[in-house]
Amino acid sequence: MGIYAESRRHLEESIAIGREIGEKLVTTSALQPLGMACLGQGDLEAARRHLEEALVRARELEDPRNIAAAINAIAQLHRVDGNLDAAEPLYGHVLDLARELEDRESVTIGLLNLSMTAIERGRWETGRDYLREALSIVEATMSKPAGQSVLEVCAGLAVARRQWPAAARFYGMAEGEAAKTGIRRDPADEAFLSPRMAEARRALGEEAFLAGEQEGRALSFGPALKAARAWLDESATC
Repeated sequence: MGIYAESRRHLEESIAIGREIGEKLVTTSALQPLGMACLGQGDLEAARRHLEEALVRARELEDPRNIAAAINAIAQLHRVDGNLDAAEPLYGHVLDLARELEDRESVTIGLLNLSMTAIERGRWETGRDYLREALSIVEATMSKPAGQSVLEVCAGLAVARRQWPAAARFYGMAEGEAAKTGIRRDPADEAFLSPRMAEARRALGEEAFLAGEQEGRALSFGPALKAARAWLDESATC
């Protein structure tokens, strides 16, 4: 929900209690979201410190889920910092771990992060392929958070393809879901989407962009996913 200061206070208290009573799993589990809360506040130094400790402790506990979460968070930190060379292989490792765990939600996260990274690097066809696989999982699970992210990445991909009306519509679909769920983009995803939507606004003009956004907002979750599927499948044949 983007309430980073409150989240940070609660997590720091949780970790203090965990350290006091020697509860390693609690401490390990809290360090990763604490790093993300610090990242949300723009405190990259603290974020890096907490995330690196989270990864060390997760490896000590041989906890694959926390290992994957910590690696993914470190990759997010690299992406916010503009270091795609460091972020991309970490996302690939997260995806491999998620597949081994048969954790479809985490697989979706890995695919979406790889998709955004590929799009940022100018490889939109690769980004599209990751996105299509992520959408397939969302169609099976009907996960609202993952579906919202799929629509956001569709909007970014549409900009990469210079399909400005589609970008406005997908952005509207994602924002419509965000208004219902209260889920906000994390800093890495915001850094991906915001400049691309600004580019789409300039290309379309404010009035046309807002009209497309409102058209997207009018769609409910199921029809929005169907629209994403039709658009992605069509792009694969072009």
